[in-house]
Amino acid sequence: MNRHKLRSPAGASGTSRPWQGDGFLQHASFLRLWFTLIGTQAGLFSIKGVLGLPYDQADWVAPGFILIAAGPVLYLSLKKKANQLRAAWYAALTLLLLAECAEMATRYIYAGWNGWLVHLADAAGTMLLAVPLLYFVIADLRNREATERRLHDLSFHDQLTGLPNREKFQQSLEASIEATRIARSTLAVLFINLDRFKNINDTFGHTFGDRLLMEAAERLKNGLNSGASVSRQEGDKFTVTIEEAEPSSDVELAAQKIVHLFSKPFSIDGHELRVGCSIGIARYPQDGDDPITLMKNAATAMSRAKDYGTNGYRFYTAEMNDAVIQKLVLEEWMNKALEQDEFVLYFQPQVDIFDHRLNGMEALLRWNHPRLGVISPGDFIPLAEETGLIIPIGKWVLRTACMQNKAWQLEGFPPLKMAVNISPVQFYQDDFVQVVLEALQESGLEPQYLELEITEGIAMYQLDQVVDKLNTLRELGVHISIDDFGTGFSSLNYLKKFPIDKLKIAQQFVRDVTDDPDDAAIVQAIMAMAQSLNLNVIAEGVETEDQLSFLLEVKCREIQGYIYSKPVPADEFYDLLKRNMVA
Repeated sequence: MNRHKLRSPAGASGTSRPWQGDGFLQHASFLRLWFTLIGTQAGLFSIKGVLGLPYDQADWVAPGFILIAAGPVLYLSLKKKANQLRAAWYAALTLLLLAECAEMATRYIYAGWNGWLVHLADAAGTMLLAVPLLYFVIADLRNREATERRLHDLSFHDQLTGLPNREKFQQSLEASIEATRIARSTLAVLFINLDRFKNINDTFGHTFGDRLLMEAAERLKNGLNSGASVSRQEGDKFTVTIEEAEPSSDVELAAQKIVHLFSKPFSIDGHELRVGCSIGIARYPQDGDDPITLMKNAATAMSRAKDYGTNGYRFYTAEMNDAVIQKLVLEEWMNKALEQDEFVLYFQPQVDIFDHRLNGMEALLRWNHPRLGVISPGDFIPLAEETGLIIPIGKWVLRTACMQNKAWQLEGFPPLKMAVNISPVQFYQDDFVQVVLEALQESGLEPQYLELEITEGIAMYQLDQVVDKLNTLRELGVHISIDDFGTGFSSLNYLKKFPIDKLKIAQQFVRDVTDDPDDAAIVQAIMAMAQSLNLNVIAEGVETEDQLSFLLEVKCREIQGYIYSKPVPADEFYDLLKRNMVA
């Protein structure tokens, strides 16, 4: 028996059965046919009454036969021939013929063959009246059947991808849990969220995003075992149910396969994009014994998988709920921090080591929480980007940094460049250039004293628009540098296209530059490339004399790090500026 068994939810694929499992529709259908047959007989009685024809006891045989026999015969016909309404029509006509035969047999027993032509004409009239009536009723039932099927599909299937939707998934999961409980086996729910989909959707538009989702759904349907229980929850979220998921390695194999499926590039409208996914896994019965709990815990595990980086998976643990609560609390605190001015800027000097002078500074965000003290940006910036709070926070940082730089100039200090980190989320906003202009105008700072630090990741989407924004800023006089160079989407192509002034060597390469030959080689390669492209270079994270000596040897002119000063508040940086003037 295959332990890695994937079962599709009932009704997720294959032919639908309009009558099966829908008692109301089935009963209503045979009642309509029944009443049509009775109505036919009643119509004949009415016609006889209008024509003045006499009634006798035999006239009641056919209606009585239909009244008693039609119900069970039609019901069984519809039940056994679930998707053949024609069978019900034949059954109804057969009932009418039998009823007429019973009436004529009764007449023969009591009166012989007297007036048999009249009675034969009566039977023929019944059939002529019933056939068109039954035809229209059957046609109407067939249309209702098609409508029911369409409504069923709309109610339980996602219209974009054709996958079962959330409601259908919950019904199927509930049935799977019950079957698993009876069999005393296990199952697992995998909650899948595409990575970076929001950026792609915002960048290329919803039509492009829809096509990507359709392709993602096809990969899940075709890439997993036949009959895989794949559903779309909403947006870029999918689910897969795996029954008999024991041991955990079976589930891991499925998760790894899904990660592999989404690691392959998506090619849409000439764009080749790598999306990736994050997967959370919850298992029955240890992680929940009902659909809601399993889905909640799988979603929690998925969120934790994202915290550890994209394109991975995590099994649910009870401790994850604490982390989710902490994130919700932290998000609420960040909203209040903006309102209550709890954010503060620290400043770290940038030094020219050839002539030992201060030639710039970087503004670094800190959160001065009233109870927790100073919170590092690494603890809250990822959540701010995820929730969109980075946009108002980024505006505040940019405006405050420009105003502080201008204030020091007005104090009489020599003008210095102020470097400000820009989040990709902030940069992609349509009004980003206008936000920079407003910060400069409000503060009175001249553009050449502002340096925007962007990451290599912005080159992944809308390259032409990125270049347009950077060119506009560069024409204004604003400097552009690439932060953490070498750790992201490094490409000579974007270095050639971007109007860049400076490359910033990532701290992780500088840290072990004297001990790790690979790091030393990377730094030397960056220096050689920068020189060939006429770009300035600054090394961050410099802490030791050995690191400084190496950087001097490879002719890296600017540094930033604890060897000169750690990031300090504005008042301490003011003192540092005064000492620099004296020196």
